[in-house]
Amino acid sequence: MNNSNEVLVKIEDLKMYFPIYRGVIRRQVGSVRAVDDVSLEVYKGETLGLVGESGCGKTTLGRTVLQLYKPTSGHVYYEDVDLTKLKPEAQRQMRKYMQMIFQDPYASLNPRMSVRDIIGDPMVAFGAASGKQIDDRVRELLQLVRLDPEYANRYPHEFSGGQRQRIGVARALAMNPSFIVCDEPISALDVSIQAQVVNLLEDLQRDLGLTYLFIAHDLSMVRHISDRVAVMYLGVVVELSDRNEIYYNSLHPYTKALLSAIPVPDPAYYETHQRIILEGDVPSPANPPSGCRFRTRCPIAIDECALERPELREVIPGHFVACIRVNPEEVQHKEVIDQESL
Repeated sequence: MNNSNEVLVKIEDLKMYFPIYRGVIRRQVGSVRAVDDVSLEVYKGETLGLVGESGCGKTTLGRTVLQLYKPTSGHVYYEDVDLTKLKPEAQRQMRKYMQMIFQDPYASLNPRMSVRDIIGDPMVAFGAASGKQIDDRVRELLQLVRLDPEYANRYPHEFSGGQRQRIGVARALAMNPSFIVCDEPISALDVSIQAQVVNLLEDLQRDLGLTYLFIAHDLSMVRHISDRVAVMYLGVVVELSDRNEIYYNSLHPYTKALLSAIPVPDPAYYETHQRIILEGDVPSPANPPSGCRFRTRCPIAIDECALERPELREVIPGHFVACIRVNPEEVQHKEVIDQESL
């Protein structure tokens, strides 16, 4: 568990809109608001989990933080450097410190390149090594991700999905970054392999002092690996807190619905816990609802929810929620009752 309060990456009012064009002259008629005014802080040495339904903007947020997408507005700070203000070459140089592990290990590796070339390519791009230095570093990285160094001359099609993802991890580590965006790195792998990759990521974090933004669908895995968890819905963050606080005292109705969907291998559990079924479809990010984005599916929505978008506010220390139905005084009272009952 990370206890550092030193901010490594700071996201301020970040927006990423994708234009919608129609007609012969390609006139813009709207925008897909994939990320809409998100503010987060990632502390040095921690793992910040990012969860939500498909299409809620998790991957877009991760790519925008790394400036793989140029944001529509807002700021991303790496330490004290505003990445959104950098010129192209300065921004390229910052990629040494920030890397990404992609979701699909079958699509993220070039099938025409050997493992040596895949892992060594970042070193060539930044002029950090050449010749035998690259060979030695590739062998070192393969050992680090628990692959045989003799695999360096093989090609991606000769490996399983789990082995390919380890190669992707080794490539991300080539330039000794301090911040890595893990974009659902285990979702395309067999369940038996997922735990191995997650344990590898945890070991690398401990040994190398890495900081992760860990994007995933598997809520139980996010709880295992993360220090804090942010919940996204339709381009906005609706709740943010410590991992245990999120799971044992979730406040936003969307978070509660997500957690109720986690399968628990205990029949007695379902006698006291009811599954929350959300009605309706997720609204289009091109035309989101007014006010609270979740109100069209929320079981406790009231008329005031449509009037103004709720801010992400701290209702108890370290626990942020964007919902006008959450009363901080009632939450604090509940905390006292829980502690007294232990």
